Amino acid sequence: MSNETVEKDTKEGKKMNNEENFGSTRKNEFRQKDKYDDAIDYLTRNPDMIRDAWGNPEDYEGRGGELFGFVGPDWKSNDNKVRYEGHHGTCGCLQQIRAAKVISEHDTMEEALRTEGQMVGSYWPRLWAKIAGDRRLPHEEHDITVEDLPVFAEWQREIDILRESL
Repeated sequence: MSNETVEKDTKEGKKMNNEENFGSTRKNEFRQKDKYDDAIDYLTRNPDMIRDAWGNPEDYEGRGGELFGFVGPDWKSNDNKVRYEGHHGTCGCLQQIRAAKVISEHDTMEEALRTEGQMVGSYWPRLWAKIAGDRRLPHEEHDITVEDLPVFAEWQREIDILRESL
């Protein structure tokens, strides 16, 4: 695929190369501002609220909580049930899934559910390995900074697509 620049008809007159897909989650994409952009803006202005928004995403809806939703059908609930390979548990958030891989050294969601069970799973099992292996995600909640927020937004947008298909 060529990297030639093609002029797009947009209000900003933005130029996109052929490798940038409209509606993708690639950096420098062209898309309408969404709730995740608003969340990033809010937490950038209020970085001391990151930990609170992470700890209570539903209570912080509209103030950054959306970025820390659970990887299940209901982003607000820490009680999204998951059953995989005969093991039961609940869905975690992105950071909790990453921590299951890094801190607890679980290589699979099956292992994480078998050992820990609660708030370490993904409603979409194939997504678990991708999230757990994403080194851009902090594995400690107190390490989440403003610089990490776009990664959380990228994942939440992808998960929203899966939620819509349910």
